[in-house]
Amino acid sequence: MSRDIETLKLIQTSFPGRDPLIEKAFNDTRSFTDLCEDYRKCFAALHRWRRRTTAEASRRHQEYTDLLMELGREIETWLEDAETESLPTNRRTA
Repeated sequence: MSRDIETLKLIQTSFPGRDPLIEKAFNDTRSFTDLCEDYRKCFAALHRWRRRTTAEASRRHQEYTDLLMELGREIETWLEDAETESLPTNRRTA
């Protein structure tokens, strides 16, 4: 599986219910693609450190856990902003 497909699938799994938005942004917006790639790399590093049992591994595991949460918040904010921008601005109410 290519890195791009692997990254896209991870983001879609991590942020469910937004597959079309994620796929479009991933293919059309370089900054979003880069953010998603950083998330995938951090996710992979976290799992590598999780398998180790040294004191350093414990510290690194916590660092990558914190970083993954931060990157996840950035992706979540990006998606929320993209959803808001795609809503019609002059909707009528019944």
